[in-house]
Amino acid sequence: MFLRKVNISLLLALFLFTPLIHAQSDKLIYDEITNNRQGEYYHIPVGLCEDYPEETTTMEIIKGDFEFLKKHGVKLLRISFGWDAIEAEEGKYDWLFWDDYVKMAVDDYGITLVPYICYIPQWISKNPQDTLFFWNYPPKDLKPWSDFIKTLVTRYKDRIRTWEIWNEPDIWIYWQGTRDEFAEFMKVGSEAVKEADPTAKVVFPGIAYDPEFVKSLFKDYNLGSNFDIVNMHNYYETWHRHPIEEITTYINEVRDVVWRYGKNQPLWMAEVGYSTFRKGARVSDSYSAYFEYEHTPEYQAVHLFKTLVLAASTENIEAVAWYEVKDLPPHEGVIGDNDNNRYLGVAYPDHKPKPAARALQFFNELFSQKYKSIDDMLWVNKAVGSDVQTHAFQNEDGSIIVAAWIQTILPGKQMEDKSGMVKDNRKENVSVRIPVQTGSKATLYNELGDAKDFSSSLKKTDDGIELKDISLEGGKIAVIKIE
Repeated sequence: MFLRKVNISLLLALFLFTPLIHAQSDKLIYDEITNNRQGEYYHIPVGLCEDYPEETTTMEIIKGDFEFLKKHGVKLLRISFGWDAIEAEEGKYDWLFWDDYVKMAVDDYGITLVPYICYIPQWISKNPQDTLFFWNYPPKDLKPWSDFIKTLVTRYKDRIRTWEIWNEPDIWIYWQGTRDEFAEFMKVGSEAVKEADPTAKVVFPGIAYDPEFVKSLFKDYNLGSNFDIVNMHNYYETWHRHPIEEITTYINEVRDVVWRYGKNQPLWMAEVGYSTFRKGARVSDSYSAYFEYEHTPEYQAVHLFKTLVLAASTENIEAVAWYEVKDLPPHEGVIGDNDNNRYLGVAYPDHKPKPAARALQFFNELFSQKYKSIDDMLWVNKAVGSDVQTHAFQNEDGSIIVAAWIQTILPGKQMEDKSGMVKDNRKENVSVRIPVQTGSKATLYNELGDAKDFSSSLKKTDDGIELKDISLEGGKIAVIKIE
């Protein structure tokens, strides 16, 4: 969500550190994330995002990131290649940092990199006088843009197989040109990727929030044929007032646009997050907290698990990347929201994990098989006017996963208290019937994977099973697996 640059001064340390071993191409997951799901069951890889500012990145930080991913079982990482840093002077490319970074990520750690290409160098910007935002204006000439992309893709095509062109173009902070200029910019960029590597997949830039932007580029400029994947971002309840439960509508709206005006491309949500910043009730210009637990490290973990369950329930997403690995240190500059941008990590700046890191790891463990949504099969017994959300999945081995919670944000239903410190005393008991024959062992988990036996609440019915008396509390989540 903010501008980062690359630290070229790390080249010697990186070169000395990186062992010369063969690329672990057999461990990469591009095939899984670049195709629409085939068959009844599917699996959504969930990864992380990270950027590397030239002013503050160190060898210790980079190695810490990779070790953090390894420890938490994360195989997917979205990064950015900054044209402004790599070609700070016209015609002079500096690859020394990235050569070793890419080799280390892929060869040593088996990480699937899904980069986006961004940031116009000052020497080619249409507004070089804007010393803060020269990078988000169109280039004066598109040939250097094309040349850079072809050089970049050619250099790393043995290790990187997807290329996202730009980032969040539907908001001014990432694009200060016209729609016409952006359409031509995208067309030239996508053609350059394909010229350099015809097998590569080109990713439409992750929109911040507006499906109509994708519709315009596909319908009015016929760009649907230039892209193989469409990315979208989401920060509901941080930079957007909508409840996280509305993420399913957002995903389905983008799917509808791509189906109607594109070529039914796979969808990613390769930037989604929730900050642990708040000052009183204030979170951002768009969102204020209501309950006391919102935007705490503990609730970030709950929100993350809800988000992933909701995204999976749509059956319309092929990859998710949570933003981001770690919070920012106080001295690191940002562009945009100076508060929330610093507190989006699943770890603190020193890589000490927040609860969200464990929640991400547990989700990947629990949803390690292929699965399918069975929401349309559920019968949920709950009170009239209940605010309970329930989603269920069946794994290929026949086991069932049920996730349930009381929705936190309820537009129009909350009181006038604006302190942000309202105690959430809501409690509900629900029962869920599923017309599927399965085993008799049930385990109840929270978002961190803490478990207790729940088999006594599992009852056989004539046509399947019933989970009775699932106790829910505001601000928490119940996850049940039936073996």
